[in-house]
Amino acid sequence: MGDTYNGTKSAGIKIKNFLKVEKARKWCIYEWFYSDIDKTIFLQDNEFVSCLRATFPDLQPGTKLTQLQWSVVRRSLGKPRRCSSKFFQEERATLEQKRNKIRLLQLQEASQHNLEHFEDIPDKIPGLLAIGTSVTAHISDGLFVGEIEAVDPLTHSYRIRFDRPGLGTHTVPDYNVQSNTVLEMITKQAKDSRPGSSSPYPCQGQLGGYPVVFLRCIVKMTQLLHIKRDLLSKIRNLNSAVERKTSFKEGIDSGIQLMYAKTVLEFDKLNKYLHQTVKELQEHCKTHLGSETIAAVEIKSNSEGLANTLVRDANKLLKLEHEKSIKLVTELTALLVQVQKVSDNATPGGLSVITESLRNLKTSIHPSNLHSFQDNVEVPLAHIQQQLKQELMSPEPTSQPR
Repeated sequence: MGDTYNGTKSAGIKIKNFLKVEKARKWCIYEWFYSDIDKTIFLQDNEFVSCLRATFPDLQPGTKLTQLQWSVVRRSLGKPRRCSSKFFQEERATLEQKRNKIRLLQLQEASQHNLEHFEDIPDKIPGLLAIGTSVTAHISDGLFVGEIEAVDPLTHSYRIRFDRPGLGTHTVPDYNVQSNTVLEMITKQAKDSRPGSSSPYPCQGQLGGYPVVFLRCIVKMTQLLHIKRDLLSKIRNLNSAVERKTSFKEGIDSGIQLMYAKTVLEFDKLNKYLHQTVKELQEHCKTHLGSETIAAVEIKSNSEGLANTLVRDANKLLKLEHEKSIKLVTELTALLVQVQKVSDNATPGGLSVITESLRNLKTSIHPSNLHSFQDNVEVPLAHIQQQLKQELMSPEPTSQPR
């Protein structure tokens, strides 16, 4: 009994001394610490197992293969990748893409999406951690225990108050947070709607003065744009690989072709989801922001787009190269287009757009040119705005009986 105690104590001292070394401590964290969102990804079947099952569905686990059979398996899986910085970059991009898909499922019911887009995601994923959950977080070069004070789905992070004195409160990304309690898992088909489910926010009501449904739609759009950015990066890397092989007159293997086709199909599906989400967001904007606000936003957006087109076409002849001059001309042109649109249909929202654009433009003018700007732009526009306000406030003329 004494020998066992002494041996355990000696092992504990060795481990304690080992963990005092910074490299050893980092190695332990990287080897054994997995956040909730990453644990779901890394503990599922890897690509080799998935490809093996798809190619040889009758192959049973534990089957001993001969060297000839292994050769057939290796040939069917394609040429192995070389361990390089490019390989690790692509692996990190794939990991981030899977994380974004899980985040999207955490915030929105998967039944509203085509589940084929989430084929590489496990059937069960962890839900968002609720406020008050005890967690272990990786910050700086150590692991510390704390409690969640707030959840920020937009930046995929948690605000954690740590138990260690002097450590205070930190905002930690979700891939560095592990729950100390049993996680409540959700499925790809539908989120759990029972009380106390994994979502820290209710499905109805308001949050920060905005409807929760509206905020969820904005977060959903953000997640889809993150996924689209990752897909664009993946397509760019594939294009570079194909160009490199073509320049060296090498053949393009079937693995790259298959990956390219799969990425293009995912891109097409994602664009459909984005189109649907944009429609939902527009409906929410019309409902919660009002028609005048939407009209004002459209006037500003359309005028800026038209001004950019007009200045770009005109600059083909003028050939201006000074960026600040081009920007000033574009903003003045957008202001003129806004005046024209508002004069055709005067609304309070349209007048506010002109006032805001004029104020923003004035802040970019050099102090030495302010006097000229006031005489030639601000004062004439003030007269035009006054006339538009009078037209807006005056009642519509009624037809007199003959």
